[in-house]
Amino acid sequence: MKQLLKDIIGFTKSLTGIDILLYFAVLILIILIISLIYIIKNSDEEIEEIEEHSDGESTIFNKEDVDIKEIITNIENVDSKVAEFTDYESEQEEKAIISYEELLAKNKAGELNYAEEKVVNNEVTVKKVNLDTIINKERQEATSKSSLFNYEKEEAFLQALKSLNELLN
Repeated sequence: MKQLLKDIIGFTKSLTGIDILLYFAVLILIILIISLIYIIKNSDEEIEEIEEHSDGESTIFNKEDVDIKEIITNIENVDSKVAEFTDYESEQEEKAIISYEELLAKNKAGELNYAEEKVVNNEVTVKKVNLDTIINKERQEATSKSSLFNYEKEEAFLQALKSLNELLN
C-alpha cells in the first residue's frame, strides 16, 4: 500500500502544469458527455410518456382528427385585425395626417399615373409622377397587354442576338 501511494505521488510530481490542465480538461469533457447522454435519454423517455396516453392514444392529436379544409375555413373566417393598438398608438393614429386604414385603401384603389416620360442617354427611362390622378387597376391591366417593343426594335434586337451568337461560336 505504501508503495502504491509513493508511485501516485511520484507520478503527480512528474506532471507539468500543462499536463495537469489537459488532464482536468479531459475529465470535465467526459463528465459533460456523460451528462448530455443522460439528458438526451431522459428527454426521449418523457416524449414517449407524453405521446402515449393510458388508452394508448396520442394526447396531442390523432392524424385522423385533423381536417385541413376545416382549418382553412376557420382561418378565413377569423377577423383580419392584426394587432390591438396601445393608448400611445391610438393617440398617434388620431394625430396622424393620414391613417393606416387610409393608406391601405389608397393602395387598393389604384396605381400611379405618370405625367410624362423621358429617355436619358437612350438607356434610362425617367417618368414624372402625376399625383393628382390615379389610374384604376383594371385600366392598367388593359394597357399592360400591349407589347413591350415595337416590331422594328424586336427585329434589331434579334439581329444583335444573332451577331452575338456568331461571335461567341
